[in-house]
Amino acid sequence: MSGPEELPAADVAPEEAIAFFRSKGFRIGFNWQDVFREEHARWFTVAKAMSRDLLEDIRAAVDAAIADGTTLETFRKELRPTLEAKGWWGKKLMLDPATGQHELVQLGSPRRLKTIFDTNVRTAYQAGKWQRIDRTKIAFPFLEYSSVMDGRERPEHHAWDGIILPVDHPWWDTHYGPCDWNCRCTAIQRSQRMLDRMGKKVDAAAPPANPSYQAVNKRSGEVFDLERGIGKGWDYNVGKEYLRGLAPTPLPGTFDGPDAVDAATQPSRAQQALIDRFLTIFGVAPGGEAIWYDRDGWPLSIGRGWFIAQGGAVRLPTGAAGITIDRIGAAIATPDRIAWSWVRAQDGRALLMRRYVRNQAGRATTVDIGREGWRWTVKPATA
Repeated sequence: MSGPEELPAADVAPEEAIAFFRSKGFRIGFNWQDVFREEHARWFTVAKAMSRDLLEDIRAAVDAAIADGTTLETFRKELRPTLEAKGWWGKKLMLDPATGQHELVQLGSPRRLKTIFDTNVRTAYQAGKWQRIDRTKIAFPFLEYSSVMDGRERPEHHAWDGIILPVDHPWWDTHYGPCDWNCRCTAIQRSQRMLDRMGKKVDAAAPPANPSYQAVNKRSGEVFDLERGIGKGWDYNVGKEYLRGLAPTPLPGTFDGPDAVDAATQPSRAQQALIDRFLTIFGVAPGGEAIWYDRDGWPLSIGRGWFIAQGGAVRLPTGAAGITIDRIGAAIATPDRIAWSWVRAQDGRALLMRRYVRNQAGRATTVDIGREGWRWTVKPATA
């Protein structure tokens, strides 16, 4: 639960929270389940805000709240006149584009503004905090679940308070706060020395899962089981999803044609093994996401997103894919040369990309990485 003016603890650089929030695109949705689960790490949306200019107004107010530490009271006071002037306030009949039916729906209200404020500010700070957790996990390899123990916390979150597990433990994939609407839980970094001094120990295993309940996304028809204590649409780690969204995607050209395969949106077991093979080159746990720094200190987000195209299809080299992935990974991890290079996109645009080149066994592997995505070539080495 959450009090009327409570903000996340300021234990993360605001710049990291701001960077997360500003990295989001816009997505219009009529129902809150139209943009679901981890999609919120990549898109800014407000249910029933059906125009871009309306979303931009709300987003600007949230941005100020994160960047300037605006209180909920100020957020409401400054945003409400704008929403009222645009007719987005109170209850109104609106057409649901998915059903073709008109519904009497709640638009702006003090309660909705609180939900918008609390959800966006809290997730931004938690996403920013995860960047630091991932960046410093060698020095602080453990996390301790922390619930606000003031009698208003959920009983399941009360029971999780004090759980200590390694940063890379899969439990944090679904139990890193927020775990539900208005959840105030977080995770505290711990080193072994800190735990020894506090008389605490790392748990041998994650706690037994609570009984599950069945949840349904009424918009998509998806049915899934959730552990009690985790709200519908909250069973993901916002920080990990943010890192995954930063990973470059395969550029058209490199992965098109006879040397590539277009697969379903979920990798097969063999494809996942190849992706994990790529991750381990950078010390990233199978299925994980992490910020990795190259030889010159440039940060790269390493994760499965490297092999997921813009449309969601899995794209991996065919043939001797394992050898190719090893060459690509080695070129980035242990390059002979790193340089910034202007390259030409398929549509003719000039793109500035970071180029990694490595010569090995008579072959030169070149990997170009930029904001638009990444590509690779393997050619005979030249003198």
